[in-house]
Amino acid sequence: MNELRNIRRQLLAGFILAALIPHLPVLFTMFYHQLTGAPTAVQANISLPRDYSGRRTILDGEWEFYWDRLLITQPQPDARPDLLIQVPGYWSSHKISGSYLPANGCASYRLMLEDLDSTQPVTVYVPDFGSAYQAYIDGRLAAESGIVSENNSAVFTTPSPALYPVTLSEGLEHEIVIETATTRFSGLYKTPVLEGYAQAVQGGVSRNAVRFMLFGMVLFSFLALTAVYFLSYRKEKHSAWLIALITCVLLRLMLVSEFYTFWQKKVFFNLSYESTNELMFLVSFALKFLMIFLYQAQFGLNFSRREKIGFLVYYTAIFLVHCLVPYDFYNRCLTVLLPASSFVMDIYSFCKVYFGSLKLQPYALLIYWGTIIAAGGLIADSYYVNGNIYPNLSLVLLIAITVYMTLLSIAYILLTVDVYRDYETSSARLTLAGNQIAMQAEYYDALSVQINEVRSIRHDIRHFIRTLKSLSDEGRYEELDRFLDKYAGRSDSEPLPVFCENAVANSILGYYSLQLKKSGIAFHCSCSIPKNLSVDDSDLCIVLGNALENAMEACNRLTDPAVRSVSAEARPVNGQLLIKIVNTYDGTLQNKDGNYLTTKNSPYHGMGLKNIQKAADRCGGFVKIEHSKTAFTLMVAFPQQYGGVTQAD
Repeated sequence: MNELRNIRRQLLAGFILAALIPHLPVLFTMFYHQLTGAPTAVQANISLPRDYSGRRTILDGEWEFYWDRLLITQPQPDARPDLLIQVPGYWSSHKISGSYLPANGCASYRLMLEDLDSTQPVTVYVPDFGSAYQAYIDGRLAAESGIVSENNSAVFTTPSPALYPVTLSEGLEHEIVIETATTRFSGLYKTPVLEGYAQAVQGGVSRNAVRFMLFGMVLFSFLALTAVYFLSYRKEKHSAWLIALITCVLLRLMLVSEFYTFWQKKVFFNLSYESTNELMFLVSFALKFLMIFLYQAQFGLNFSRREKIGFLVYYTAIFLVHCLVPYDFYNRCLTVLLPASSFVMDIYSFCKVYFGSLKLQPYALLIYWGTIIAAGGLIADSYYVNGNIYPNLSLVLLIAITVYMTLLSIAYILLTVDVYRDYETSSARLTLAGNQIAMQAEYYDALSVQINEVRSIRHDIRHFIRTLKSLSDEGRYEELDRFLDKYAGRSDSEPLPVFCENAVANSILGYYSLQLKKSGIAFHCSCSIPKNLSVDDSDLCIVLGNALENAMEACNRLTDPAVRSVSAEARPVNGQLLIKIVNTYDGTLQNKDGNYLTTKNSPYHGMGLKNIQKAADRCGGFVKIEHSKTAFTLMVAFPQQYGGVTQAD
């Protein structure tokens, strides 16, 4: 009960953390100016400290907005703004001449910097921005990304800008103009940043280094999970979900705004970034749907066919809404709502796990925490790419996915190791069973020979009696004596003893009694092992077989045959089956780290007393070892029940 309660606490804690932590940057952004004291633009003017040192400064607030005009590329003297627009934000949320602006098109944004005096080169750029833009300071190019054009078909977007140093002209007032063009994202939905050129470049280089290091870790996890999949020998049709899942994760990372530029030509045929927006949503929804199979495999959930079809239809509907709804309406109303709706399945699955029977598979909680981190990264990234977060969280999704993939690969590697360990254990048990059958076969072969001899004697007994009577009646006592000597020699084979009622134990004891006799080793056996035991036959076989084989090998190393002896005792005592094997030995023991070792060379043995200890541990028993200079004693106790009643001596 306590374990179940702890598991539910972990599940609930993970869910709460995934819901709350990604919203902390949102709260910070909402109260950014109150918390930091940073200025904001009012009436397209922003006043910065004169001692500006190149630190990263957010340029949010009211900017002048010039619709369908490029102020620097196509200078227009005395141009007047169409309106003051809030940055960050979408221009499709505003009306000109009574109509909402379309999502696509071009425009210019203008802001005046006051009281800014900096001797070092600076730059202005929009981090991880999906539209094409050119940023100017006092008419000089500070940053550019993609191709800006009044012709919508000529617009080309890439989210990684090229930065240029701008040395400020004399005076304390400077003009910033950003020309932007888009096919769907409608304006500066992310906040422009003023920063020292050297700091901006160094920050970009550092983030790229971290980005590729993290992606390398994700790629390694991808290859590890692929290898695990092929090593797992799973042949069910649905098992391909793991490959599909990790492929979607990899694609989703390659499509994030801060990473897309590197893959734009190498993988995505140099498609404009805005053109891949549908693909990014498709991969995200496919990833969400495939999580059903992960939850099902690791948390013991049973998603019915109806539930799977329901979620497939649900995600298909969301994707169609994303594709078919006009971009301007989407930018006004759905930029947060639609991505948030994709987390419905996560909430449903959490409730299904939390209130279900909690049939967790091994390492399921490890995967759960990885999933929580990935979900938190996706939530934070959704806010970040839509401009709702000021802190630079360009690496948050990559870090979250890296942790998720690493934990996922570790969990599945451990699961595969467990499978192979179980396979090895099964192989060892199979070999043990084969050896047991061979012992039983040899023992019963010897028993069959004696039975056949007895049958032969019984068949000839009438003839023997007639011969004996005839020789006795005729007084031919010398011949009678010779005949009896001859018959005694024929029937003088030693009978095979029956040591106990238990067939498995008796066959092992009988086999080793024959082997010990062949080796000239004295064997004493006093065993009373019941027919029915709660102890597994294989565990009983492991203990008796290893113990007697070790004892026989120890005796064989003695040079004096007269001192070679093995004794075996077993009987129920106080609810336990006690087994005691004593053998003489040469006084030499192999000991490593407090463990006694055997000298067997078989690949499935060689673990010596460890095998016996493991067998005893599985049954809740114990092993005790004593030794003198000449005798080695092994005692094993098994809790044993049979016939539904615990036996006591």
